[in-house]
Amino acid sequence: MKRSYGIAGNGRASNHLQAYFRLLKVPYKLWHRRSGRKPGAVLGGCSTVFVLLKDGAIAPFIAANPFLKSKTLIHFSGSLEIDGALMLHPFMPLCGRALSLAEYRRLPFALAPGVSLKKLVPEFSNPVFRVKSGEKKLYHALCALGANLPVLLWQKTMKDLNKKFGIPREQIRNYFQASLDNFKEDPAGALSGPLARRDKAVVRSDIKALGKDPFAKIYSAFAEVHI
Repeated sequence: MKRSYGIAGNGRASNHLQAYFRLLKVPYKLWHRRSGRKPGAVLGGCSTVFVLLKDGAIAPFIAANPFLKSKTLIHFSGSLEIDGALMLHPFMPLCGRALSLAEYRRLPFALAPGVSLKKLVPEFSNPVFRVKSGEKKLYHALCALGANLPVLLWQKTMKDLNKKFGIPREQIRNYFQASLDNFKEDPAGALSGPLARRDKAVVRSDIKALGKDPFAKIYSAFAEVHI
């Protein structure tokens, strides 16, 4: 049977997959809750279905649509083990904008050992690495830690430096960019200031200056881990 693709869901992950398929000129069918159609009517003729829903909705959606049992099912969750569905986790924080074809092709995917990307989605030639079943939750926790906690810190710092000290947002972004550049150049030596020096007195002063701000506890926790 000729391979054909369907996508369930219309969130950010789905939008990126749709953009990638369009750039590759790969046809697909899209179903989502607001489409006004039943999943089987849209996806029933597809041999491979990407179930790109929230983690908690993936297994119930599969269970509620028995026609999916005859399909190759793929999900993008990095932490879930779902009977009858294969993990294909994009190892990149997905932004709001669509990427170029070159950017999509460079995007690595996490796959379970023994799963062939070429057999799963022949049109993809992306880099692949392996995550074992028992290691998925730790893998996902590390991804979430690295991709999101720095953003929360940047959002907090940008807001307060701009509002309280009038520092232009562009200058604050340049400050963050310098930190990121330092990390790219030398990950092990990228820290600066009191954390780099392990200066406990200055760190205590910083934490005291934050007062009752909830981020004082975050600063303290980071310092405790490092110092």
